[in-house]
Amino acid sequence: MKPLRSRFSLLACLAILWAILMPFGAGPLDAQSLSNTVIGLYPPEAGELAFADLRTLRQSPHYKILHDSYLPARVRDLERQALSLGIDFEAQAQQLSWVYLVSPSGGIELLSVAEGDFAPSTVLDRARTMKLATSEVAGQTVLAMGQNDAGQAFALAFPDPGKMVYGARDQVEALLNRAAQGAPGFLQNQTLAPLLTEANGRNTIWSVMDQRFAALEIGSIAPDVTGRPEAKTLLNNVRAAIARATLTTELSSNATLLCTDASQAALLAAVAQAGFALYATQEANVNPDMASTLRAAVVQQSGDRVDLKLDLNQSQVGTLLTRSQPAAH
Repeated sequence: MKPLRSRFSLLACLAILWAILMPFGAGPLDAQSLSNTVIGLYPPEAGELAFADLRTLRQSPHYKILHDSYLPARVRDLERQALSLGIDFEAQAQQLSWVYLVSPSGGIELLSVAEGDFAPSTVLDRARTMKLATSEVAGQTVLAMGQNDAGQAFALAFPDPGKMVYGARDQVEALLNRAAQGAPGFLQNQTLAPLLTEANGRNTIWSVMDQRFAALEIGSIAPDVTGRPEAKTLLNNVRAAIARATLTTELSSNATLLCTDASQAALLAAVAQAGFALYATQEANVNPDMASTLRAAVVQQSGDRVDLKLDLNQSQVGTLLTRSQPAAH
């Protein structure tokens, strides 16, 4: 399973940055926050934490396309599967967060928490009627939710009526045990936890990721680019990344890449600026409006940080989305 993110062809040459840029719309809406209580449920070793304010996102005319391309494939599968259990994700879930982490076997595991208004007793009754396998972990009932082609098992649980936990079974069980024992969680992640204040509560979509997952994201989108020695060097010197946006009818995506030092940040900024200029030139004949927007993209370096910003109006968002490709996980 590959990590999340929409795959857009417009800036394919900029894939080294685009996977982190997370191109979704923005506006001056108030964003919901992911509480420390939920953040603390996730394991400290997670390499990526992402958030979506579903209540706000549903107000956008682009919601359906973004839902299908941004949310993890396993969560979208859960939405369909959960209907038989009496869970209407679209009506009941108000916000969603998830992490990716490397399992002991070296695979990538997903763990997610949907917050909203659920009815656990109804779900458990239907699960018994359907004869789904259940078990008890830390005083909570865990529902078996099948497995993928690789044999990885998935599970579902309700720590309380306002939270639905879903993901790799071993991670769901570990979360329940961690919550029951008050064990350290994601807030103890020394690389990523300090970055949360730059995104949480400020944007309807955001993600923080460490070097491993930034490189994995980019490699899954642009294997030809990331196979080059100079690209590998560039990726190895991105120690963490923050992506954030807020969705209405327009697009204003922001990304911050934290490099190992100022010289690497300067190199990355130069690559980004050149990439935007290249695609502005290529768009000039077919879409002058988009070309003008690409020329206006902002790339700023400050010490070991590189900040990128790209603004698109409503019609340009539509153009971008028509070129999107389904995310493969």
